[in-house]
Amino acid sequence: MAIPRVFISSTCYDLKYIRKNLKYFTQTLGYDPVLSEEGSVYYDPQRDTQDSCLAELPSCQLFVLIIGGRFGEAYKDTKASITNAEYREAVKLKIPVFALVDSSVHSDYSVYKTNKDNLDIDEAKIVYPSVDSTKIFDFIEEVRTNSVNNALNPFNDFSDIESYLRQQWAGMMFSFLTRQNEDMRVADTLSALTQMSGKIEFLSNQILKSIGTEEAKLMTELYDLMIDTQCFRALAWLTLKPTPKDILKNKTFKDCAASLGKKLKVKDEGGVLMSQEGTIAPGKFKDDSDEYLKLRKEMLKI
Repeated sequence: MAIPRVFISSTCYDLKYIRKNLKYFTQTLGYDPVLSEEGSVYYDPQRDTQDSCLAELPSCQLFVLIIGGRFGEAYKDTKASITNAEYREAVKLKIPVFALVDSSVHSDYSVYKTNKDNLDIDEAKIVYPSVDSTKIFDFIEEVRTNSVNNALNPFNDFSDIESYLRQQWAGMMFSFLTRQNEDMRVADTLSALTQMSGKIEFLSNQILKSIGTEEAKLMTELYDLMIDTQCFRALAWLTLKPTPKDILKNKTFKDCAASLGKKLKVKDEGGVLMSQEGTIAPGKFKDDSDEYLKLRKEMLKI
């Protein structure tokens, strides 16, 4: 059975006890910890040892970053450390990053951030007792200013790290299960709507055969246009029952939903496109609104 691999990234010597505790903690959860000093990284004879660490990342599903007071070994001929390089590779691969920073380092970072643009202070004369290089503060800034996945949690001891990771990984599991259940409900609803669409088409044709009035033909054309659209399926998913009259009467998708008793709330819910309570993701709302306008325009031409 496949299990998640957790890449643990930090300087080694000063954080060796933290790293060892992280190894045992992840193992108790049934995960596979990946630490460079534990032999879980394959050191390819054809590669530099630093590149071997980076090459291990694509096979990992989680990335734990611990920032302490040492900058660490430089990555090849760059100004970055190997920890910096590992973090950037994890971001590039879109691996979920769980970043923590020693609280004393975080306090020094606050002082650094407050004074770095102050021209009245000689930055070179400021002593930061918790770090061996101000490059660490630049790294913290890089993590915090990333567009996504930029949480950085201070810690005093390992119990803080354990508590934080337990909460975060439990939240991640909850999010995954919720999204999976939502996807299943959407799939079931779309299947039901497809069957309903076929029934409507059949009944429309039967009505035309038995009645054949111009009004019946018009209604059939309007329904045919309407039921083939995603915006109609979205309204049906909200348990609403729009008619051609509702579409023609209301100028926007949002107005139509409101007229049928559902007030839409445009909000990003972490991957959920639409809920039956009326919450809808911004991207889906735009797509459904644009399609609604096109549908209404086509219906007005008939």
